[in-house]
Amino acid sequence: MAIVLVGGGPDTTRSLSCLAPFVAACRRRGAARVGLLLAGDRASAEHFAPEYRALLPGLSVEVVPLADGVGDVTRLDAVVVGGGPTPVYHDALRDVLPVLRGMVAAGVPYLGFSAGAMVAAELALVGGYRAGGAEVCPVGWSEGLDELTLRPGIGLVPWAVEVHAAQAGTLGRAVAAVAGGGALSVVALDEDTALHIDDDGARHVLGSGRAWWVTSDDAGGARVDATSPAVART
Repeated sequence: MAIVLVGGGPDTTRSLSCLAPFVAACRRRGAARVGLLLAGDRASAEHFAPEYRALLPGLSVEVVPLADGVGDVTRLDAVVVGGGPTPVYHDALRDVLPVLRGMVAAGVPYLGFSAGAMVAAELALVGGYRAGGAEVCPVGWSEGLDELTLRPGIGLVPWAVEVHAAQAGTLGRAVAAVAGGGALSVVALDEDTALHIDDDGARHVLGSGRAWWVTSDDAGGARVDATSPAVART
């Protein structure tokens, strides 16, 4: 099993170490068809695809424009879900969420950038900038939603995932998700930072930023701990 969740898009991912576990897993499996699932139609997806391909050297990447329908995802040997509007990705993948979960459980490598990292969770944080009417992150990162919104995700990891944490000020949304009881725990990833879950279930932080772990505290609030790169959590 190789699950890699990246806290930003390809434009902010400068550390190749973020992608190394996914690329290595694809090579070990001899992945002949790496599906790159991108929001938009064929023209839009092909426009953004080179940024992703540049980070995946030597892999045979097949662009899957989500506006055209996902199709039979079981034909893919590895899955990359790109960044963009998280609600769009969630809606487009809704019918294949259990299929993707089964594929990854069977060993298919998964790589999620930004929105692709958020929808990978058991409970996907898909947007919103208010919690109980109070602003918890900049409105520019609301994803077009008002109240903080959590929906069933792929289920690859048991905690919700937030992205662009330090750069976009979304850590506050992660804290609000836990403090409000919507999620038991959230990992908020900085840009140029990835979380790798290996075959043994160990978690490794890669890249130049941090993973911010938000969990419930004894008083019913939220506690935040930061994990730097190269530190594994079991």
